[in-house]
Amino acid sequence: MNNSRELEIRQRIDAYIKGRLNEEEIQDLWNEIAKNPELLDVLELEVNIKTLIERKVQKNTIGARINKLPTWTWRAAAAAVIIIIALIQLFKVDPSSDLNQLVVQKINLGEIETSDGVRAKDLRITTADSLLNLGFEAAISGNEKRALELFNEVLNDFDEEPYSSKAFLNKGIILYNEPDYEAAILAFREAASRAESSRMITEKAYWYLGNALINVGDLEAAREAVFEAYQLDGVFRNPAFRLLQKLNEEIGDETFYVE
Repeated sequence: MNNSRELEIRQRIDAYIKGRLNEEEIQDLWNEIAKNPELLDVLELEVNIKTLIERKVQKNTIGARINKLPTWTWRAAAAAVIIIIALIQLFKVDPSSDLNQLVVQKINLGEIETSDGVRAKDLRITTADSLLNLGFEAAISGNEKRALELFNEVLNDFDEEPYSSKAFLNKGIILYNEPDYEAAILAFREAASRAESSRMITEKAYWYLGNALINVGDLEAAREAVFEAYQLDGVFRNPAFRLLQKLNEEIGDETFYVE
């Protein structure tokens, strides 16, 4: 891919993530990605997967080492993120749709938060960073119990930002998928309240909190959480818009009017 072409793709992906593409432009982008799988190499910069799992992190103080994962792992995770986002953006809501049809059934593990160090020039990784990375590795390897242990270790030993909001969000994602919605709700609420400077963590926390609350039947609280995600005007704005419309219909008023 030549430099001008790569720049164009990066700009289109950035515009898509920020919700600046119309439906036709979104469809054209995903058609192009489907025809050119190598474009995953561009998207990886946004989903922050390949760099994490391809770099060897120095041995940390807990005596563990993050092993290099096979190439297929990041590609599978990145592909899953593409599919989920594409479906979210392109899915059209039928007015007769059941509320449960709009609720997230299972959260993609690619949403788990990891170390910020992979984006830093000096790649300084703290013990808390390593624990988050190890938790991610455990989760995508199918060992959710170990992942929860590692995220709890972060909260027990490094209960400060930016680590605590990430650990609570990650716990919520795993608990949601178990499913243990009540425990997930507590985790997502903590993540939302602690995320001081990360708009993305805040948005994820409110969006998944709203979905978890729907699953336990608390539609009023769910609507408040989904509205918070909608107002952040990010990746989840479109699905939040559709879910808010349905929640207004179910509750019987439009306290949270959206347009």
